[in-house]
Amino acid sequence: MSKIPSQYLVLATELSQYSHRVWERGYVVANGGNLSIKISENMILSTPTMESKGELKPEDMVISDFSGQRVYGDKSASTEILSHLAFYRANSRAKAIIHTHPPYTCSFAFTDSLPYEYMCAESALWLGSVCVIPYIQPGSSLLANEIERLSTESLVILMKNHGLMTAGETLKDAWWRCEVMENNCKISHLIMSRGDRATNINKIDE
Repeated sequence: MSKIPSQYLVLATELSQYSHRVWERGYVVANGGNLSIKISENMILSTPTMESKGELKPEDMVISDFSGQRVYGDKSASTEILSHLAFYRANSRAKAIIHTHPPYTCSFAFTDSLPYEYMCAESALWLGSVCVIPYIQPGSSLLANEIERLSTESLVILMKNHGLMTAGETLKDAWWRCEVMENNCKISHLIMSRGDRATNINKIDE
């Protein structure tokens, strides 16, 4: 398979930089997590499967079409590429996606409880309406179908017993949503652990 074309190396570099960031923050471990950018109406650039996000280089990235078939790249695309494609199809505002397993977010994803919403301006602005999806096997077409069905109005998806997907117009937008969601879950945990209750503000429209 041929390497990714040179015109996509800037985006591939950005993808590797954010891959390192999610690993450095402890939002992914081992080969977990995946990131992608929509580069055209029928192609996405994504991280490869079975690789640490802390070690990825621009040349490791993969370009796939919207059927999930690899077009360029020496490695195979993430096994969860169908979920990314479903998110892109469902929501026109999704141009970049970051899938992570942040500890505090997963502490809610792995239980029946949910974090508080809209406790501060940042969470109200960046999280919007969080889509919660019951556990379905990662990487499956069934999960992709549920993401496509439920995420039309959401840029933040909490997948039960799995993790977090955040999207945005850019990787920075998707990353900020990831950070804000994890911080929101951390604060929710701290409030709940001392038996207190949060006071919420009104939702802010994007």
